[in-house]
Amino acid sequence: MILVGHQLAAAMAAAIVALWLLRSRWTHAHPRAALILWQISGLTLVVSSVGALLGFGLAPFGRGLLPALVDLPLRIHELDLWHLTSVAAGLGLAGWLIANQLLSLRSTARARARHRLLLQLVARPDTDALVVDHPAAVAYCLPGRTPRIVVSAGARQLLTAEELGAVLAHEQAHARERHHLVVAPFQALRRLLPRNKALIKVCSTIELLVEMCADDRAARQRGREPLASALERFHANGAGGTPAGALAVSDTAVQARIRRLREPAAFGFPPAWPLACVVVLTALGTSASLFAVPL
Repeated sequence: MILVGHQLAAAMAAAIVALWLLRSRWTHAHPRAALILWQISGLTLVVSSVGALLGFGLAPFGRGLLPALVDLPLRIHELDLWHLTSVAAGLGLAGWLIANQLLSLRSTARARARHRLLLQLVARPDTDALVVDHPAAVAYCLPGRTPRIVVSAGARQLLTAEELGAVLAHEQAHARERHHLVVAPFQALRRLLPRNKALIKVCSTIELLVEMCADDRAARQRGREPLASALERFHANGAGGTPAGALAVSDTAVQARIRRLREPAAFGFPPAWPLACVVVLTALGTSASLFAVPL
């Protein structure tokens, strides 16, 4: 049961850090640092949850989880109903999560592939982006091995040259920093549990932080005011819908991002951030190592 206790402690540490992130005000000032903690905490919660279930179920074997799983077919008769149920739950949870991630990735990849084919038919290349002749104001990044930045004719007419440059810099930031890989695991979990309010809040937080990271990069290149003004124009004119799998400049909490660009938060880098990183990294390392270390 020592193994189970360690796994539960790791899960609790990750949950505490996640709650701290949700309630902290510094995350909007330092979105990249917050995203690092979110990713480590999320992975720790998943690994430790599976580990706790398997740890209880395989406790009679007195071995690390992976060696015990190897022995399971030959020693399954040594487990009672409670332990067998826990093993089945742990394996089921792991399989459920992995399958959901793979299905979500496949669905998103197919949607992006279909949209790329459509762009080949309706879009024309320009200097920095593909241009779609549509009156709605739209600008987005279509991720992939060869990312595509797409802007509509309506957006080009709506924005000034400086504002358009800031918008394109924002979308290029999404492409260069591979932000779609950051949000993908959380979006897959939201599809798995679409009515879970806590998960919806976490996913919305992650998506907003990703947009803020792209805002910061664009602001460094083009200035804060052009991007804030462009977001304001998009919001006022009701920007068009974004295709599945794309990252759009004006989809997420636009008003909060405009305020952040025009009135940068005065929060310094949190002294507790390095400690939180140490805590969740230790929790993750402990949880993962218990899959192999015999106890």
